[in-house]
Amino acid sequence: MKRIVVLIVSVLALVIGLAAYAKKDASSSAKCKAGKACVCDGKTGCDKICEGPGCAFECKGAGACVFGCPGGKCTATSTGAGPAELQCQGNGCTMTCSGAGSCALLSCKSDCTVQCTGQGGCINECTDASCK
Repeated sequence: MKRIVVLIVSVLALVIGLAAYAKKDASSSAKCKAGKACVCDGKTGCDKICEGPGCAFECKGAGACVFGCPGGKCTATSTGAGPAELQCQGNGCTMTCSGAGSCALLSCKSDCTVQCTGQGGCINECTDASCK
């Protein structure tokens, strides 16, 4: 149990550190809208925020991906080597991670799901029974 806690804390620290780096040196900062592609594909990372609910984010590169979803109901798919973070203040988000990078679903209070099949670790900060 102690190893699991150490692993989770380590992965979270890595994601937060790389996310901070991506925010500082983001080469691809942008606003996204539902129904339009919102992809981060590069070595330097990106920082994207959804205007309204329901954006579909994709993280394909080696850099850190930081996605914001204040309106909720967003999806994030990470297939890249870099870490991915989805901040879902609006709740109802889904994160799918099949890449080598770690994934973190943060700020969600309900109806948030993380599916982790990749090499990196995954964290879902939500503690509500509706979250998986």
